[in-house]
Amino acid sequence: MKPIRPKLFQKRFGFAILLYGILTITSCIKQDIFPASGTPNQFISILDIRKLHKGADVVLTKENMDGADKITGVIVSDASAGNIPAGVFAMQQTSRTLTRGIEIVVGNQPVSFNVGDSVVVRVDGANLIRNNGTLQVKLSSLDQVSRIATNRAFEPMLVDLNTLNLKFADYEGTLVKIAHVNAEAGGTLAGDVVVSENNNNTGIIHTEASANFATKAVALNASYTAIARWNNNANGENKKQLWLVNSQSVEAESGRIYENFPEKFETGDASLFADGYSTKTGNLATGSYTLQNIYLGNTGNDLPISGSYALRLVGASATSSWCTMNYDLPNGATKITLWAGSYGASADLGSTWRVEYSQNQGVTWTQVGEDILTVSKVKKQFTFLMDIRGQVRFRIGKVGIGESTTNNQNGRFSMDDFAVYKNPEDGGPITNPIPEYENIVAWQFGTPAAAGNEVSKIATSSNSGISGAILTRGIGLNASTLSRAFASNAAGAQVTATKALAVNQDVYYQARFVVEPGHTLSLTAINTRLRRSGAGAKNHKWYYSLDGINFKETIGTGDMNYEGTDGEGVEMPTYYLYQTSELQNIPAGATVTLRMYCWGFTNIGSGSFSIGRTAASTTNEVLTIGGKLTQ
Repeated sequence: MKPIRPKLFQKRFGFAILLYGILTITSCIKQDIFPASGTPNQFISILDIRKLHKGADVVLTKENMDGADKITGVIVSDASAGNIPAGVFAMQQTSRTLTRGIEIVVGNQPVSFNVGDSVVVRVDGANLIRNNGTLQVKLSSLDQVSRIATNRAFEPMLVDLNTLNLKFADYEGTLVKIAHVNAEAGGTLAGDVVVSENNNNTGIIHTEASANFATKAVALNASYTAIARWNNNANGENKKQLWLVNSQSVEAESGRIYENFPEKFETGDASLFADGYSTKTGNLATGSYTLQNIYLGNTGNDLPISGSYALRLVGASATSSWCTMNYDLPNGATKITLWAGSYGASADLGSTWRVEYSQNQGVTWTQVGEDILTVSKVKKQFTFLMDIRGQVRFRIGKVGIGESTTNNQNGRFSMDDFAVYKNPEDGGPITNPIPEYENIVAWQFGTPAAAGNEVSKIATSSNSGISGAILTRGIGLNASTLSRAFASNAAGAQVTATKALAVNQDVYYQARFVVEPGHTLSLTAINTRLRRSGAGAKNHKWYYSLDGINFKETIGTGDMNYEGTDGEGVEMPTYYLYQTSELQNIPAGATVTLRMYCWGFTNIGSGSFSIGRTAASTTNEVLTIGGKLTQ
């Protein structure tokens, strides 16, 4: 027999002794002498609680919720609007970067919580069920819900119909927003309204007949904020529906999008795609454009929304940049949308930009809304609502404000996917129609011919319900001579280059009048004929006051731009006032003051900017204020 080697024997024998010792000691130790510290989390995420329903209803317990017994989130439904089943509310929560929602059933008890309430719900012992297709947590009492905060901020998830339909389970019970989708107008929201995107994907907007907004008319195009819900119908079909939250859930109502839009800046004349920021004119998919100080870029920092290209507007420049339509759209506009952001390079600061429109082939431009400072490098969709009738064209750009600093952000600007929506066709509602109106006060300077430098001018015609109508200047304007006009040039201490300087230096024309006893006045529109020289003001905006001290900007029409130098003056597009609520139903005895602040002069003491003028021996009105007087 072969002998055992001593060293190997010693090793094996030593290991056996060690193993025996460990087993012996272990058998003597009391169990859990060093138990794990801490306790299970009392909260389970909505994301995880939804996973517990695997096709069959289940009772929620601490065991199947890993020791948890509560969920928390923000309420996104509005019981007071009547468009969610009685005794039900929807709540959502963001966990692990994912937002998920679920409905909570409290039986026949009225839901006393509001949109934006942050709540904690005790769910131990509750039932996780599918009720008519909808996943719900059914409680035994409303006492299981506690409000811990109010008015918490939350955002609906923006989703297109294609993604919603493909991944409906991810959005069920959650607040979503479907932006700028079409519908067949002519009916009301009550029941199911089929909406569609331009690529023919469809969805269902649902409103209960008992909802307090069920009689609202359906718009041709709108955005909807709603809770995604499965809903079984009488035939057993399980419908994917979007249940509107309340009357504010319908936004951006408009006509349909124009054919070939959105303009994606992907195809067009080769000249437009040339390198550099030089001025270029040529055709894109929707028509002819002039790109001034703009580059059609396709680098990583251009971050296009669709395709490969996005518009890149020059930064850190004193020269303005504009993407200008050279053609008119025939049916006006109720809405435009575009995606915009700061250029993607890390060194670029934000960009200040604006949208303008013209209804006279680009002779004058009117700003839509205010200037917008965009700092996000991730593009966001911006929506501009309007009510423009007749032919119209647009331009988007940024005014040259010089070097880009933290206090004067003028980095490169990037935009993509620009769309224009028609004024509603037959059958489509106009959400904010222009009221019928007549001229209540007017001025003409042709007969007898005005010298232009008069200190003031009394109205040449006015309604019997108006008295004391007079036209004057602010101290920031010098009276100047110009036949058949009310003429001025800039007089401020500084060149009136901006609107802020115009306000600070009182650079304005002013019309003031009184509403007579027994009358109520609603103002609708102002029509003006303007004449300027090359150094005169380029921009103007109407303000108002009902106390003669505090002046506010009118609402509806933005800053107006006119850079022509026609010798006899040019009719400006109608300037609307009817969306300014304080100028509606003005009571008897009130004094109304309207100021047209003007800026964009290039010097002081010369450079004419005048109301008027007209041809010799005419009586054409050059300033009219329209509205409606009632007794």
